[in-house]
Amino acid sequence: MKQWKMKFPKALCIVGMSLAIQVQAFASPIKLVDVLVNESGLTESLSKFGIRGSSALQVRSYVNNSITSLYLFGNKKPTASQLKRFIANLNTTSSKDKRYQADLVKLLSRSESEISEEDLVKSINSLIYLANRHGKNSAAVLACTACVSDTLSSKGFKFTLETMNNSKSKEVLSKILPSNPRSLTNYINTKLTKFKIGDLSRSGNLVASEEEKALGLFLGLKEIGSVEQKNLIRAIESVSKDSAGNVNIVSTANPHKLWKIFSEDISESEMAGWTKLLDEVAAKSKGSAKKKDIFFEVLEKRAKDSPELQDRVQILKNKNCFFQ
Repeated sequence: MKQWKMKFPKALCIVGMSLAIQVQAFASPIKLVDVLVNESGLTESLSKFGIRGSSALQVRSYVNNSITSLYLFGNKKPTASQLKRFIANLNTTSSKDKRYQADLVKLLSRSESEISEEDLVKSINSLIYLANRHGKNSAAVLACTACVSDTLSSKGFKFTLETMNNSKSKEVLSKILPSNPRSLTNYINTKLTKFKIGDLSRSGNLVASEEEKALGLFLGLKEIGSVEQKNLIRAIESVSKDSAGNVNIVSTANPHKLWKIFSEDISESEMAGWTKLLDEVAAKSKGSAKKKDIFFEVLEKRAKDSPELQDRVQILKNKNCFFQ
């Protein structure tokens, strides 16, 4: 039986080769921005640098929250090109915001094969920072830098971006706080003046730009928060009194960031525990401008019979959580 071999005209072969070359020439290599918008791609890249398991899940959550906060129309997430264009067009005004924006835009175009661990971590830090500063109608807020796990912290991750579940916190973040950074600063100044509890212009470097949303959340909850939230706010203000009895929650003489407690979801029982603790600190430090030493004295007394609690208190000290 004959076997027939199909022969193509030489002209068709030339055309086919030409098309193949064109496809190869125009095929875009995978960029870092493609990795960030693709969960499996991000997981693979994280794994390549030893970030796996729960740590990888955390990072994926931060990236997803950031992209959702920055760019979400309905339930539709952006394509790689849309995200890159959106970030490039963010209306940044402060030098710090501009630096994060420029760094991220540059990194997003880097080929996936050329991405270093430092590039990946830096891009995610920048993405989280910008989402916290410029996110639209989002219930996400930057959590305490020191709350990054030791594993991720050792890799260079600086920030976490958590989506709040508390109904009052969500209302403040998504409906009350301005999404524009400059307007947010104005909101904070207005509320601090209204409540007579501080002056942002005299707070030095105590409140970093990425922490302003957490401070805004505190001030919003002071107006619409639950009973438990308002009780805790009152206790924080008590710890913020100077020797004359004046409240200043952003004082350089008593530099604390207890207002950041609300940047993570905490239960009513946890709020009650914090309230009781801070009331004790306020009572024992009455007349004293600086409360840090008393704060840790009270904590250490409570933790004296529990090695686990002692370790947690030491972590608070080492990472400068809440007190500077």
